[in-house]
Amino acid sequence: MRLPRQTVKTAPLRCTFALLAIATLSCARHVSVTADHTARPPARYLFTWAGDEDRQDSDFLAVIDLARDGDRYGTIVATMPVGEKGLWPHHTEHELGPSKMLFANGFSANRTMLFDLHDALHPKIVERFGSVAGLSFLHSFARLPNGHVLATFQAHGPNNVSPGGLAELDEMGHVVRSRSAADSSADQTTLRPYSLAVVPSLDRVVVALTYMVIPSWHPLRGSIEHDHEGNQVQVYRLSDLSLIKTIKLPANDGPNEPRVLEDGHTVLVNTGACRLYHVTGLEGTNPGMQLVHQETLKGCAMPVVIGNYWVQANAPEHRVFSLDIRDLAHVHAVSSVAFDDRQRPHWLATDGSRIVVVNEPGLLAERRMWMLQVNRTSGQLMLDSAFRDANSTRPGVAFDRVSWPHGTTGTAVPHGTVFGW
Repeated sequence: MRLPRQTVKTAPLRCTFALLAIATLSCARHVSVTADHTARPPARYLFTWAGDEDRQDSDFLAVIDLARDGDRYGTIVATMPVGEKGLWPHHTEHELGPSKMLFANGFSANRTMLFDLHDALHPKIVERFGSVAGLSFLHSFARLPNGHVLATFQAHGPNNVSPGGLAELDEMGHVVRSRSAADSSADQTTLRPYSLAVVPSLDRVVVALTYMVIPSWHPLRGSIEHDHEGNQVQVYRLSDLSLIKTIKLPANDGPNEPRVLEDGHTVLVNTGACRLYHVTGLEGTNPGMQLVHQETLKGCAMPVVIGNYWVQANAPEHRVFSLDIRDLAHVHAVSSVAFDDRQRPHWLATDGSRIVVVNEPGLLAERRMWMLQVNRTSGQLMLDSAFRDANSTRPGVAFDRVSWPHGTTGTAVPHGTVFGW
């Protein structure tokens, strides 16, 4: 199998703007991004939430060593089975906070775990729960300034029925407050909160609404086949979770991941159709959405923001690319790393200087993760070929293996992954 091939381009990469984009870009404003080029101290561990592929054994949390000693860089040094199987491990928090507590969801099982990672080599579960405050099928998490977590829920009740909502959870997973995503003036078929961005400086929360598919083997799969990808974004007031506005996009793009830029108040939202929108007027009562960038092929998933750059995964194109976002009227691609056809980049996480790339859980993707190095000044991406299994000549860490520290349970499907400490 051929290794990832790296390409770095200074011209826009597969960038095609529709007439709508041309019209809206004329009024896009320059963003004064706080360019912090000092990376955080390198993390020592990666924590990966993984599911047993044939659902015959327990799902588990894997611990990957990032020490540069000998063959340890990329070695899976510990695993912690959770004692439950078929959870379909999905999202974790995007970053590990100072509390060293990590929320992770088993989406199709409507099950959430809270891991204590104070002892990195011996993780433990301190709480597990399903529906809360009438909300079900938790999807994503964002930390609040008070240390709590704000979580998105796709539905209410046990049958995956919209609308979903939001809930604030304390450090032990207990509900502090909640709010339904219901809005009688909005498109009723897509009131499914997917992911979110918290903007404390503006007292705002931006929530992308699109449905999360249930795997084909799940008995509830048929209940959501009528749903389309999603075409709405909601803005809430953070202080009381009151809904300010539900914004409808011009197409069923599947908005999924809002992110706050490093200026602390600008929010961009990417979509599964690989369009990038700026949330305008966020500080007021009539926010809107402005298209600032568009890729040719759809299939974009998780982004990360590093300084002046938006780094994005695109599974169907088998690549990860970076965009210069300093001027939203002239967003342009600066770098790209392309992989072979079995790699379908989906989940990204960063410690400020590196990006872990995890393949999507679909049948077409290899069960594998990769590491990229990032130049914070230029936005250039480069494959980290040192990140690999011990005694392997191939970069990357394989999850299609027979044995794990916890036993011989066979291939696992990695998903939510975060850098530790």
